[in-house]
Amino acid sequence: MEKLFFKLLMLVMLVPVSFSCQSNAMQEDPILRIEDKYKELNAAAEFVTVKGVPVAQKTRFIREEDQVLEDYENLRQIALIRHGEPDLHKTGKFSYEEAKEYVKHYDSVGIILPDEPFFDVEDKEEIAFFSSTINRAHNTAQYLFGADREMVVSADFREFERQIGNRRIRMRLPLKYWTTTARIKWMLGLDREGLESFSEAKERARKAASLLDDASRTTPKVVLVAHGFLNRYIKRNLEREGWRVVRDGGDNYFATTILVKLEEDKPESLITDSDR
Repeated sequence: MEKLFFKLLMLVMLVPVSFSCQSNAMQEDPILRIEDKYKELNAAAEFVTVKGVPVAQKTRFIREEDQVLEDYENLRQIALIRHGEPDLHKTGKFSYEEAKEYVKHYDSVGIILPDEPFFDVEDKEEIAFFSSTINRAHNTAQYLFGADREMVVSADFREFERQIGNRRIRMRLPLKYWTTTARIKWMLGLDREGLESFSEAKERARKAASLLDDASRTTPKVVLVAHGFLNRYIKRNLEREGWRVVRDGGDNYFATTILVKLEEDKPESLITDSDR
């Protein structure tokens, strides 16, 4: 009985010590401090609206004056932004022909503009901007950051493919049915004549992630305005390269996900005269 008592006593004493160690480890993790800062920014951020309806929460990159890190110069940040809502009618049910027409226009129209941009960029900030060539994304990038902003616009950042195909269904169906089945069939290798394959698209996303990672080595803040599926796979590839998500914006229009990576200090033997 006495032995049992002492075992229980030791267990009670060890639990708070273990919890304290875990708590201290969390406080010492700089990435967790960055994540906490983004949570703080989100909690205080206002929403931008379209006709009074909230569509996106204001956000920005962590800055040196936020005093989150002592070694701020080692911080790299990438923002993956999904385009805004395309300016298209999409309620009700669609015939086969109407759905094909919708998909065609989806790649050419602009977006429904909110009352103000939601991503705050200071003029003094050095940021590398990238955008898809597809109009809904490029239009979003120009609206957020200015039409005269220097930006890399590339088809490599286009969305994963989908097309309605040639098998007619003589029914009027919700648009979501047409677009979802089109994407699923493409992923399965069906109805993809003339289009890249799913595996080719994933490889394109891997290369895009590598390009953004490389860009962040010379310009530590990088923004890509692109598409839902592409951004999702870019995020996965960046995480495999050691990037960590500190702000997960989800999948809606204007969804903004921010990833960060901390570079280790260079050993003295690797520091060149240009670094001094």
